Amino acid sequence: MPIEVELSHLPPLGGLRALVAGVDALATARRDSVLCVVVGSSGSTYRKPGALILLDAAGVRVGALSGGCLEAELEARARDVLANGAAQAARFDSSGDEDRVFGSGTGCGGSTDVLLLPLPAKASPLRSALRAALADDLDLELTLVAGDTRTGAGRAVVGEQRFAFDECGGPVDDDALPDDACRLHVARAPRLLLLGAGPETPPLLALARRLGWRVELAEHRERWLRFAASAGVDAEHRDGPDELATIFARARFDAALVMNHNLDLDARSLRALAASQIPYIGLLGPTERRDELLREIGDDEGAMLGARLHAPVGLPLGGEGAEAIALAIAAQLQQTFAQPAHG
Repeated sequence: MPIEVELSHLPPLGGLRALVAGVDALATARRDSVLCVVVGSSGSTYRKPGALILLDAAGVRVGALSGGCLEAELEARARDVLANGAAQAARFDSSGDEDRVFGSGTGCGGSTDVLLLPLPAKASPLRSALRAALADDLDLELTLVAGDTRTGAGRAVVGEQRFAFDECGGPVDDDALPDDACRLHVARAPRLLLLGAGPETPPLLALARRLGWRVELAEHRERWLRFAASAGVDAEHRDGPDELATIFARARFDAALVMNHNLDLDARSLRALAASQIPYIGLLGPTERRDELLREIGDDEGAMLGARLHAPVGLPLGGEGAEAIALAIAAQLQQTFAQPAHG
């Protein structure tokens, strides 16, 4: 069974994981908050539909709508929502010439439509939906009303669970919504499995946490486990390479990185991964080492890895050392996770 790891005193979280942590912290403090949801965009914009930003009376808590130029107006809108207890729709437009002189001055040339939804501290179905999506490792489907007297009312679906709320953010029994309601998809956090640990593990884990990914580690060697100590792994698997198939079957993984720093362990990992359904497989090390490993595992299993295998893993950014390697790997993973098939 995986070993849960204490995650205190670690680099900060990002993504949906950071947002849910912020939502929970404000609810625990019995403070109302506002969830800003991007429901539409055109032209050049910083955020796209489905983006989430958490605010309270003090301002933005998690996320961003722009590079900083639109946040003052967003925060003012959020304070109005908190004061009145009802959702609002807003458009932030930087597409016209007037914006350069009289508006935000961003020069981005786009517009962003958002809904600012109240999250009451007492009962909030939307907050419950966000928690469920993270806890159950599932996508979140949002349907939101915009443009009439029910603006901000909506429904959130997480697997088989449905959460309906009114324009004030409170629970309702009837989740019937108009046909022209906005429909948005919020993807679950990517899940990464590290097969082995090494010097690149701490900087890679710091980047992964900042990006909001879940990371698990399969490592049975005490010496190498030290590289991951207090670095931000969500769970550890210490049963050895014979248990890899069980690990693969236990949870969904979007990517696996083979980085044992040991030829035999890497070969055993690649054989196990060849039979898995994990869509992205990264192999640490130079091309000569990759070719040696592929010869060792054989043509059949090499063919089963196919285009899933990225070796050497990472974008060719240049540089050397553990931090540069971690950055190259994280960049390639982010590029992969951002593709529609991984959304």
